[in-house]
Amino acid sequence: MTKIFSKSRLIGSCLFLLIVLPQHVIAQDMFDIKSALTYNFAKFTQWPETLLHSEKWQLCYFGEQYRGSFMAIASKTIANKTLNIVELTDVVGVSRCDIIYIDSRYRHLLQRLFLAISNQPILTISDISGFTSLGGMIELVSKDNRLQFNINQQALDNADLSISSQVLSLALSVKR
Repeated sequence: MTKIFSKSRLIGSCLFLLIVLPQHVIAQDMFDIKSALTYNFAKFTQWPETLLHSEKWQLCYFGEQYRGSFMAIASKTIANKTLNIVELTDVVGVSRCDIIYIDSRYRHLLQRLFLAISNQPILTISDISGFTSLGGMIELVSKDNRLQFNINQQALDNADLSISSQVLSLALSVKR
C-alpha cells in the first residue's frame, strides 16, 4: 500500500478535527464539517495499490441534505486524483464507491450496505450512533461540543485499508 499523506496536511487536518463547535452551530455548518472530515479521513487512508491506478475517487454519500457540502469538495484531490461525488439513496451500486458517508437517517440501510461492500476496500464513515460497533470504520461523535470520532480497526483491516497512526491517536476509541 502507498501512503497518501504529508506532515503539513496531517497537522492541518488534526487542527480541523479538534475544532470546538459552539452551541449555536447551524445545521449546514455541521454538514460542511462532516463532509470536510470525510475528505480528510480519505486523505489519510492508505489504499491498496490497485485503487491508486484508477482515474478518480468515487465519494458516495447518503443524505440529500449533504448535497451542497459534498459538492463543495468535488474539485479536491487525493493522491493526484479528483473526487467524483455521487449521491445515493439505496445500496445499489455502492461497490463502485471508494468512500461512503452515510447519514444517521439512513441507518435502516446499514445491514444491506455492509453486505454489499463486505471486505472491499471502501472507506465507510457515519454519524450513526454505534456505527463502529455495527461494522463501520469511522464513527463521527459529538462530545463536549467537539466533533470527534471512533475507529473500527478490524473493519479497516478486513477491507485492506489503514489510517495514519497520527489519526488513530486522535480517536476517542479504536476497536481492535
